[in-house]
Amino acid sequence: MAFSSHDPEEPITQINVVPLVDIMLVLLIIFMLTASFISTPSVPVHVPKSYTSDPTIPASQSLVLNTKGEIYYQDKKMDKAELTAKIKDDLVGNPGLRVVLSADDLVTTGKLVELLDVVRQAGVTQVALGVSKP
Repeated sequence: MAFSSHDPEEPITQINVVPLVDIMLVLLIIFMLTASFISTPSVPVHVPKSYTSDPTIPASQSLVLNTKGEIYYQDKKMDKAELTAKIKDDLVGNPGLRVVLSADDLVTTGKLVELLDVVRQAGVTQVALGVSKP
């Protein structure tokens, strides 16, 4: 065991940086983990632009509708029946499930409303539309 030979009345003039490094490493790990939870759709779509859009909530699930009418939920292509089953399954584990619906700007309003209706019938009450700032 190492003992210091300094006088107890003498002021401490050195800074111990080990706790500071530990704190910085913990903050770095927390930042890296939370950055991985931010979900952005990887299916390329041209979403409409909006000046009043809010940032996406990190705990939300992505739902994408492209111009071909294909539906992607969390980057997996599925049809409406599979989507309903998957959302109901996700709602069991997370009752406060949020869905961000991103549709290509060339998709008709009717198709968008149909998909929104499927999501709402599956039980999701918090649905947002994915847009980008101009």
